[in-house]
Amino acid sequence: MKKVTLAAAATSLFLAIAIPTFAADIDTPDPNVTTVAFISSSQSSPNTVRGKSYALTSNTKMTSLNVQGTFYQSSTQKETGTATTTSRNTEAAWFTKDGVYSSNGSYTLNTASRTYFSGGKYAQDYASDSW
Repeated sequence: MKKVTLAAAATSLFLAIAIPTFAADIDTPDPNVTTVAFISSSQSSPNTVRGKSYALTSNTKMTSLNVQGTFYQSSTQKETGTATTTSRNTEAAWFTKDGVYSSNGSYTLNTASRTYFSGGKYAQDYASDSW
C-alpha cells in the first residue's frame, strides 16, 4: 500500500513541476496587450456599419504582434483579414469594407491577437463585438 502511495505522490510531484514549465515554454502571457473588436456606424457611409479589429502592446520583449478579424452577418462569415506590427505601442489594425453592411443588420466581429517573443514564445488574446 505504501508503494502505491509513494508512486502516486512522486507522479503528482513530477506533474506539478513539469506541466507549468512546459506550458510556460509554449504560451507566455502578455500582460501589456490590448485586443479590441469594434463595430460602429461608418463615418463616411450613412446607415452602414464598419468593423475594426486591432491590438497593441507595450511589451518590451515582443518581436511582432499579429491580429486577425473575422466578420459575420448573422451567422455567415463575410470577411476575414489580418494585420501585423513589429513596433511597440503601435496598432496592428484590420478594417472591414466600408459602406457595405447596413446598420439594420446583425453582425459579430471576432478578433484574435498573437504577440510573438524572441525564442519562439507567443501569447494569444481574444475579443468580440456584436451589432
